[in-house]
Amino acid sequence: MQGHCMTHKADAPFLNTPIEYYHALASIYGTMGAKGLGARSGNDLLSIDIEDEENGEVNTSPNVGESSDPKAPPKKKAKVKNIVDDPLVTTLKDGFKLVAEALAKSSGDDDDIPDDLWDVVSVLPDFDEEHLAHYYAHLVDNPKTARAFMKLTQINESVWVSRYVKKNF
Repeated sequence: MQGHCMTHKADAPFLNTPIEYYHALASIYGTMGAKGLGARSGNDLLSIDIEDEENGEVNTSPNVGESSDPKAPPKKKAKVKNIVDDPLVTTLKDGFKLVAEALAKSSGDDDDIPDDLWDVVSVLPDFDEEHLAHYYAHLVDNPKTARAFMKLTQINESVWVSRYVKKNF
């Protein structure tokens, strides 16, 4: 083997093809850089180890995990800034939390079907009992549809059953 690098001939066409919209993207984003809390430059470490949370210091030494040598320079520590969250981020987090709680509360009734569903379906005129039984089974399998069905007038209930019968028989 020559050197540490191996080339894959199958990848060559992909690797040697210029990026299609490079110049347009460079003109749009070229002068912008990452800013804010999570921004890092090419010289920053990819990860940091938290050594002492209580006093707000973070160990950024590259020698983390190695044996301690009394002659080695002391580990570098960086102060952690307590940055207040952006109000928009806080609002979004609170909003998502409220939506999640509402979904959790409402998820319990999804399988409930009206108690008198068969009574309403079975008395619809002009349908075979077999068709009504099939439609009832469809409603039992789809509780939301069953609850919506129960809010209809008898004429519209017949329209829904008729549509189901035409589609499935």
